[in-house]
Amino acid sequence: MLHMSSILFSFTVMQFIMAAVLMVFWRVRTKANGLKEMALAAALGGTGALIAGFGTYSQNFHLGTAGIACFVFTTLAAARSMDRLQGRDPNPVREAAAAILAIAIIGYFAVAEHSVAGILTTLSALYAIVTGVTARRLLAEKNPALKSGCRILGVLFAVFAALHTVRVFFRPFIEGVPGPGGQIVPLDILYAFIGLAIVIGWSLGLLWTIYNSSEHQLRAAYEDLERFSAAVAHDLKSPLNAVIGNIEAATHPAPNQSPETRDRFLASAHEAALRMNRFINDLLADARTDHSASVAEAVEPAQCLRAARDGLAAQLEAVSAEITVGALPLVTANGLQLTRVFQNLLDNAVKYRSHDRPLHIDVSARRADDGLVHISIRDNGTGIARADQARVFDRFARAGKQSLVEGDGMGLAECRRVIEKAGGTISVASELGDGATFTVSLPAAPD
Repeated sequence: MLHMSSILFSFTVMQFIMAAVLMVFWRVRTKANGLKEMALAAALGGTGALIAGFGTYSQNFHLGTAGIACFVFTTLAAARSMDRLQGRDPNPVREAAAAILAIAIIGYFAVAEHSVAGILTTLSALYAIVTGVTARRLLAEKNPALKSGCRILGVLFAVFAALHTVRVFFRPFIEGVPGPGGQIVPLDILYAFIGLAIVIGWSLGLLWTIYNSSEHQLRAAYEDLERFSAAVAHDLKSPLNAVIGNIEAATHPAPNQSPETRDRFLASAHEAALRMNRFINDLLADARTDHSASVAEAVEPAQCLRAARDGLAAQLEAVSAEITVGALPLVTANGLQLTRVFQNLLDNAVKYRSHDRPLHIDVSARRADDGLVHISIRDNGTGIARADQARVFDRFARAGKQSLVEGDGMGLAECRRVIEKAGGTISVASELGDGATFTVSLPAAPD
């Protein structure tokens, strides 16, 4: 009896230490989901072990039962911690119903039967159900930032549930020495040690999952920054080339160049530089806002297309490109990002034009029954081979003879990322030598 109380007092110390550690982490990282609830679970477990220890030491059956009843709330708090970790709201009604039912049954075996076996079997049944459901949810986690940690936690909860399922079926048939204290059998002591180890594993697993999630988010933020820098550098090449080309034409004039032509080149360079400055300011403003909020707005594709044409005016004029635009219904997207998409598609049409015929670009749209607006940008350029069409939207992938066309394989990959983020898709249909049609599908704006 004294031996059992000593074990419970040892458990008390370990549980309170774990609760203190978790509370420290919670105070340092107040946004870490689940820490506070797991600290509460550890504190309740320590409290239960302390009360049960005193009950065992003093041979007070009811005091020991009260300590065991605390373990009901320990399990529910641990399950709530996992809900918080996975971003789910707990269900207080379900928790209250489980607690009331478990405590009522434990109370019956304590008062009416004086049966430790009945009390522990009831507790194990609660453990098996609550931790089994929690394990299933953890193992089904899809969030990449939480997935690996939840797999570990899910296995720990599943093992705990399996062990207590076994005890539910076997413990009622194991009799101890008559008397409250004598009903504690070696199997119960073994389960107490294994349970404590697994509960500590829950706490450590939670801390590791939170750390791993933070690392994943930091890595993703770094990759986004790297991608953003590369995409901006790519998008600024066209207007920068327009500035350079016009300045070179003005400062290295042809022998018969008139002053009016020189002034026109300088004005074009100035306008291209202003457009580039506005584009940079718009990108900075967009980067400072919540993108999830800015995406859901009604946008005029025709206006975005005009802005893209203005940014590529020098290149389009240099190849005498002809652009025809049909009616373009309103879509739900980010205006700046859609402008970038159009700019990349028009720039590619210029780069991959056929030198045997003038470049013609046709832009049209249709509103489908699926709630999407399908915007088609068709050119009469060199086209894309079928073997290349599946990978043109991959980062750093390029089609055709790369040595003949300047590029870095960033444009179409960025187009796909932007369109998919807005809830749409982008695809290409082409025949080699017969041009290409890029179709941008975006949600239609509400009427």
